[in-house]
Amino acid sequence: MAFRAKADVWMAGSWLSLRGPRALGTRAALAPKAVLPFEAIPQSHSNNWMRTLQIWKEQGYENLHLEMHQNFQELGPIFRYDIGGTRTVSVMLPEDVERLQQVETLHPRRMLLEPWLAYRQHRGHKCGVFLLNGPEWRFNRLRLNPYVLSPKAVQKYIPRVDMVARDFSQALKEKVLQNARGSLTLDIQPSIFYYTIEASSSALFGERLGLLGSNPSPASLKFTHALEAMFKSTVQLMFVPRSLSRWTSTKTWEEHFEAWDYIFQYGDNCIQKVYLELAGGCPPQHCSSVLAGLLLHGDLSLDALKANAMDLIAGSTDTTSFPLLMTLFELARNPDVQQALRQESLAAQAAITDNPQRALVELPLLRAALKETLRLYPVGLILERLLPSDMVLQNYHIPAGVLKNFLVETLNQEDIKMVYRFMLMPSTFPALTFRAIS
Repeated sequence: MAFRAKADVWMAGSWLSLRGPRALGTRAALAPKAVLPFEAIPQSHSNNWMRTLQIWKEQGYENLHLEMHQNFQELGPIFRYDIGGTRTVSVMLPEDVERLQQVETLHPRRMLLEPWLAYRQHRGHKCGVFLLNGPEWRFNRLRLNPYVLSPKAVQKYIPRVDMVARDFSQALKEKVLQNARGSLTLDIQPSIFYYTIEASSSALFGERLGLLGSNPSPASLKFTHALEAMFKSTVQLMFVPRSLSRWTSTKTWEEHFEAWDYIFQYGDNCIQKVYLELAGGCPPQHCSSVLAGLLLHGDLSLDALKANAMDLIAGSTDTTSFPLLMTLFELARNPDVQQALRQESLAAQAAITDNPQRALVELPLLRAALKETLRLYPVGLILERLLPSDMVLQNYHIPAGVLKNFLVETLNQEDIKMVYRFMLMPSTFPALTFRAIS
C-alpha cells in the first residue's frame, strides 16, 4: 500500500504509545517555533529496498505494527521514510490527526489496495467505495449510506444477523453437549469465519449459505475458500510494486484472480436472484437485504451496485471475525467481565427476543466490551491520506500530495503475539474451551 509515486501520511492506531525517554508530546514541546523543512523530519534509517525484498521472500509484512512502534519509540511522534521512491510521513498524536481532518475536503484521497484494483482493471469491472477517490467515491458513498449505515437500514437487517447468530450459538451448544465432559476445547476461528460470511451474505444478499450446518454445500464451501484465498494472496501482493510482483509472484497473481473470479460469479448470481424476486412482486418484508434496497431504489447502476456489493462482502468478513475471536479471548481470561456480560444478556433476553433491534440499547456493557476489543486489536492498523494542501505538523512543513451463552475459558493467560496480515490478527489462534452452564 505504500508503493506510489507520491508521499503518504500514516496515522497510527491507539495501540501505539511512546514510552521511556520520549514521552507523548515531548517533541512538540521542544520543537523550535520556526517551521522546519520536510527534510528535517526524523527519518527511519532502515534499508527500504532490502525491506521490500524481505517482504517478497516472506510473502507478507507480519511485523509492520512492531516496526512502526519501534520507529515511534526511537524517532518521536512524527517520522518519514521512503519506499521505492514514495515519501511517507507517519504521525500518531491526536492533535496531529485533528489537524489532518481540518484540512480534509469533501473528497479525501487515500492509497488504494493495489491487488484489488489490479483485478478490476484487468477484468474491466467498476470499482466500489473501497477503491475509489474523489467525486466518484462521494457519489457512491452517499447512495450506499441509507441502505448500509443509517439506523433505519440497520433495523432492517438486524433480524437477519440475529437469526444467523442464534443458529451459530445453537450449533456450538450442540457440539459442547455432545461431549461427555460438557466442554469443548477447539480453535474456534474457522467457525467464527463461517459465521461472519453467513451473516454478511444474509444481510447483503438475503442469501443463507448453510455454513453453520453439518453438511455445507460444495458451492458454499467453494465461496468461502475463494474468500480465504483472496485474503491470503492480497497480503502476499499488497506490499510489493505490481511492476515487480508481476514477474516474481506470477502464481500468486493467478490465485488472486481466480479467487476474485469466483467471488464475482457468486455476486452476479445473488444479484440476478434478488432482481427476479423483486420483479415477481417480492413482499417488502422478504426483501429486507441491503442489495434489495439498492435495487428497488435504483440509485446506482447495476455495474456500480455489483462493484460495491463485492467490496462489502469482502470487507465485512475478516474485519468482523478477528475482533469477535479476540473478544472471546479477552472474556476467557477476564471471567468477572464475562459473568457481568452474561447477567446483562439474561436480563435483556426477553426484550431482545421480541425485538432484536433492542440489542443496541439493552446491552451497553457488551457494546463497551466490543469497543475495548477494537481499541486493543484495531481492525484498521493505519489510516492513510494524501494531503490536499501544504500544512505544518510538529513544526515541520508537509507538502501537498504527501500521504499521510457459554462460559469461555483459555489455557493461554499471557498475551499472544499479533501479526499484520491485511489486518492485525493473532499469529497462532488461541484454543478456547466452551463449557455448558445452566
